[in-house]
Amino acid sequence: MGSMQPRGREDNLIGIEFHMDVLNRLLSIQKTEEVHIIGIHGMGGIGKTSIAQALFRRISFKYEGSSFIKNVREQSKKDICALQEKILTDVLGAHLKFMIQDPEYGANIIQERLCNKKVLLVLDDVDDVRQLEFLAASNNWFGTGSRIIITTRDEHLLSNANAKYKPALLRMDQAVELFSRHAFQTSSPPEEYKELSVRAIRYTGRLPLALKVIGCFFHGRKAGVWESALDRLAKIPDNEVFEILKISFDGLHYYEKKILLDIACFFKDSEVKYATRKLDSFDFNPEIGISVLIEKSLIIVSKGEIHMHDLIHEMCLQIVHESFPNSRLRNREEVHELVEKKEVHDVIEAIVVPKDDSLEQKQGRFRSDIFKMMNNLRLLEVNFKFTSYEPSILPKNLRWISWNQYPFSSLPVPNSSKLVGLEMVHANIQHLWKGQKIMPNLKFIHLDILDCLSRFPDVSEAPNIERLILSKCHKIVEVHESVGFLKKLVYMEIFLCKKLKRLPSRIEIESLDTLKLNECSSLKRIPEFSPCVVKLSSLDLHSCSKIQELPSSIRYLSNLCFLNLDDCTNLESIPSSICELKCLKHVSFNSCPKLKILPDQFRSMSNFEKLELGDVESFNQIRNLNGLFFLVELRLANNSKLVHFPSTISYLFNLRKLELDCCDRIRSLPSLPPFLQVLSALNCMSLEKIEDLSEKYKCLTKIRLHGCNKLLEDEQSRSFLDKMLKQSFLKKSAAVDRCLSVCIPGSKIPSWFKEQQHGHQISLKLSPKWQTKILGFAICVVFKKSMEHYLPIFNLKFENSGTLIPKLEANNITASAADENENENVLINYIPFTLFEQMDNDYIDFHREDWSHMAEGNLVIDVPLLSKKVLRCGVHVVYKEDVESIQQIEPSVSSYYWNWNLAQVSANSFWCNTANALPTPLTNYMYSMLESS
Repeated sequence: MGSMQPRGREDNLIGIEFHMDVLNRLLSIQKTEEVHIIGIHGMGGIGKTSIAQALFRRISFKYEGSSFIKNVREQSKKDICALQEKILTDVLGAHLKFMIQDPEYGANIIQERLCNKKVLLVLDDVDDVRQLEFLAASNNWFGTGSRIIITTRDEHLLSNANAKYKPALLRMDQAVELFSRHAFQTSSPPEEYKELSVRAIRYTGRLPLALKVIGCFFHGRKAGVWESALDRLAKIPDNEVFEILKISFDGLHYYEKKILLDIACFFKDSEVKYATRKLDSFDFNPEIGISVLIEKSLIIVSKGEIHMHDLIHEMCLQIVHESFPNSRLRNREEVHELVEKKEVHDVIEAIVVPKDDSLEQKQGRFRSDIFKMMNNLRLLEVNFKFTSYEPSILPKNLRWISWNQYPFSSLPVPNSSKLVGLEMVHANIQHLWKGQKIMPNLKFIHLDILDCLSRFPDVSEAPNIERLILSKCHKIVEVHESVGFLKKLVYMEIFLCKKLKRLPSRIEIESLDTLKLNECSSLKRIPEFSPCVVKLSSLDLHSCSKIQELPSSIRYLSNLCFLNLDDCTNLESIPSSICELKCLKHVSFNSCPKLKILPDQFRSMSNFEKLELGDVESFNQIRNLNGLFFLVELRLANNSKLVHFPSTISYLFNLRKLELDCCDRIRSLPSLPPFLQVLSALNCMSLEKIEDLSEKYKCLTKIRLHGCNKLLEDEQSRSFLDKMLKQSFLKKSAAVDRCLSVCIPGSKIPSWFKEQQHGHQISLKLSPKWQTKILGFAICVVFKKSMEHYLPIFNLKFENSGTLIPKLEANNITASAADENENENVLINYIPFTLFEQMDNDYIDFHREDWSHMAEGNLVIDVPLLSKKVLRCGVHVVYKEDVESIQQIEPSVSSYYWNWNLAQVSANSFWCNTANALPTPLTNYMYSMLESS
């Protein structure tokens, strides 16, 4: 395989093309009948991981499945079974759920499931032969043509490798360029800094990581500082990488050092917001501190998570061990050793015991007064029965406590405590504290599944609480009145507290932004609102089934944007004062069967955009619709009493989305708003008349009529359905680079889909240089009625080799008249190729030229979720030349409401769905869909 030009994020990898050329030769990709293991070895910081990532991005499309396992050394200590699961799901697809509890079993599964697959597997930073035994013990675990790449500092682990590669240190010219990029943001140093730069580079040994970190250290510093630092570097023995990196650490300010050491010990690979909240509780000013650490290349923030190079991590742990011994204890043995020695405990700042130490945790070897002498303890994260008996005291300086499965009845929080955060999950605690506790610093309370807690206590002496979450506290009946007067409270969520009956009678909190009271099924009334509650933007009362009315004081919520009253089954009326809320945009009344009427004044609300009225008892409120001129979304699903739809809906010129799903008595649709983009009326069993949607409404990009089988009985309506399946209708969207999704009753794939196949998978050969000619992909699926609420998620995989799925002739995949019944539906989707280019992804910055390495590739389309429901599928590629003759006039709308959602799962594989947003994480959604089937 010839090398390619660097792309996207590879632009900053100095000398990457040389590494790629060498590895391409070692991989011997042309030997498709063999399995090769390639080792990349060398000292830490030389760039092994970066080289492996670049190689993975460039060649993974050549394999049936690929997986990149980062940080094997560290991750295997936590859970090697999780790494086995990741390999299997990466290669076989996220629709398959593996629950591996035993590494031996996991190794057997990998061998059984991948032995016939052509796989690319990268195991990054391996340091123990047992890791290989459980993840890739032998060539015969994988199918012919597979390539296994291992990066390691230990060459001895590569005894079974077919080839090994040790990256050389950078040449001097490359080292100068890399150093200069970080020290001066140019490719070479200014004239007056050239000699100083050469001296600095000499001390780094031309190690890429050291060049980067030291370059960042010198950035913006005057020549005098350079001289002082270089004099210090001159005293460091050769090859003492840690000491070179430590120069950068020593240049940090006090709190920046504390933050870096805490990240190394506790928050590596954590979410930024999670770490920041805790670091802020220690008064470390983390927002500025973290930004400085990023600038100095000591940490990396990617997708909201904090990461750190292994060498930096090891340096920090060494600093803690040598300069701050016993300050940050990370396992029970360290704690036990210190307690047994009866040494001075004032040095202890943090105890964080991982959850996987659960068996020993349950034994509880420590005395109840273990914390008595830990005067400087600021962070405590433990589990189960950490102490033998209920702790008798907690240190006054403790800032954050997370104690999951706390087994005792109360928590000994002292008065005048400095506690900022309190987290407890699955605890047996009966009361947090009795009476009042003076806690001026307390900001965050998160209590989850506290089955013995019956009352939330008086917090009048904790006036600075900002976030309060009570989740699944099944016995709690009362929240103290003082909560309604917490002047700093921003977010309050009470979820699934089914016995909760009493909340504060009144809320007087100017700072409150979000109030969620979901599934509190015993709650009969919510608090009154004071006129000072002017920042509340979201009020969610989902499934508060005993609430009959809202307080009239809701008028004071002048900033309210979202109101959710779904499944409030006893709600009878809405106060007319709600119409005074000029910021209100979205109101949801789904499944409120006793709700009789909505206030007429809704029509005067100029910001009102979305209304949901699913499954209500009466439809007197429908007469109000002609006044809602600003409405963008209207949902009237599951309304069995809706028979006639008002014609005045056509005057809602701003309406972009209309949902009428499962309105099983409605017989015809009126004229629709002219700029409607999404129409969903699935399972409208009585619907028999529709308009010519394909011609009359130029903005429609998503149409859902599946399950409306009476449309097939009406000759004119059936002809309108047929027009939606014509290639000419799809080409109109392709001509203006717009998405399209149409789902209607039927069981025949249109004949213009030349590539058709029974089952849930299909592939086709892409023409030479297809990426320069293509507009998009059209996909057609015939599926059983039983899956119509779970429309498929597609997997699109681009390959340049491999066996195509046998193609059946298009006229072989037809349906007889007898087959064309209520059990089947046809779904046609068009996905513009430009969506791939617009993606923000982990693998590559896509542009059309980036696909040139797949000059004559294959496209494989799979519908793996609910695959047994998919009967047939087809695919058609739309090229630019196909639409050159179409003069489509783009409607004058500012933006399109609906679009496809793409999620990249490997370098050449994408998930695509039709929802308005992809769930997060995507795989959980896939699993739930699979289970629903």
